[in-house]
Amino acid sequence: MSFTEQEIQVRQFLNERFAGYDESVASNESLEGIVDSLGLFELVAFLEEKFSLAIPNSEFSPQLFENIETIMEVIDEYRG
Repeated sequence: MSFTEQEIQVRQFLNERFAGYDESVASNESLEGIVDSLGLFELVAFLEEKFSLAIPNSEFSPQLFENIETIMEVIDEYRG
């Protein structure tokens, strides 16, 4: 399986920060139970800083971060 550099960076963050994360998690597999509500804010802060994202509060939704695929879509859509 081949990952983009962005996906590798996101996976490394998840691996370092969340004990329940396993590197074998498929890109479309839910992160529910791995990333809790506080962890979601940490993930968003990481993404905003690392990838220069600007996610408007009015468009913020936990579903945007449901799995690695949706996180990659967020990076593509909201990159500054």
